[in-house]
Amino acid sequence: MSAPSVSVLLSVYNGAGEIGRSLDSLFAQELADFELVVVDDGSVDESARRVEERREPRFRVIRQENEGLTTALNRGLSECRAPLVARLDCGDTCHPRRLLLQKQFMDQRRNVLACGCRVRRLDEHGRELGVSEVVCDPGELHQGLMRINLFQHSSLMMRREALDAIGGYREFFRYAQDLDLLLRLSEQGPLGNLPQILSDWALDPGSISFRRRPAQEAYAEIARRCARERREGKPDPVDAGVVDTPLDDPLPQAVQRYLYHLEAARSAMMGGRMERVRQELALAAAAGLPVSKSLPLQLASRLPGFLRQELRRLRVRRLVRKAP
Repeated sequence: MSAPSVSVLLSVYNGAGEIGRSLDSLFAQELADFELVVVDDGSVDESARRVEERREPRFRVIRQENEGLTTALNRGLSECRAPLVARLDCGDTCHPRRLLLQKQFMDQRRNVLACGCRVRRLDEHGRELGVSEVVCDPGELHQGLMRINLFQHSSLMMRREALDAIGGYREFFRYAQDLDLLLRLSEQGPLGNLPQILSDWALDPGSISFRRRPAQEAYAEIARRCARERREGKPDPVDAGVVDTPLDDPLPQAVQRYLYHLEAARSAMMGGRMERVRQELALAAAAGLPVSKSLPLQLASRLPGFLRQELRRLRVRRLVRKAP
């Protein structure tokens, strides 16, 4: 059997209720020459069965004990047969032209090692909130990653050869493994972003971003510390074994809820949905969000639309240009 042009890599843990929409979006792709590699990371629900019941020869399921996302992704990478690897998280969806346009972009720019796209943000019920900004300049992406992750992991397409060259995802990074990967890739060659909206990201109140925010931020800071050291010609602290593993305690449920509603408010701001911003901030406040954390959004929601957009654009520019 000949290798496909794109391998889609998806890891799932107890995602039987969400994986169907991800699969549906792949059936709708204009590019048909792809395979889907699903790593079932020890699910105790019917996640794997949801894939297998589609009876699609392009879909493969690999089962393993629950070892976490990083290990699951590396296991999946070892099974991917295509020269291009597209990531997709369980519950997220691809727009019909995503794989086609990203492949064309990579084929036309052989030096680019990975590319993302603009992402539409949805709430936990699938309702649209807003659309992310993207930075497309390779130099700004290289520098800006030192301040903010400029890619949505689930929107990435990457060269398999480049992933192999850097050793894939590093097992140390239980979280923020995508940021560490991107920082290392950006040191080997340029990265890119497509300005089109090609992916949907569904905010999930139970995701790592809300349940384990302190640990995720700690791993992200370690990734950037490693990048600074490498760029100064010093040994990588993780490779040298001189970095302590961050604490990994879950946040209280109330904090998880207000973090979710705060992110939903930010996303609604991106879409110019001011009434939705105020609703989400009210829900965040009811869950215990300190006033100081919502004040910037409250003030921004009262500005004229054109001024909000300009301030948002300037904020992104400032972040990528002031990166160390």
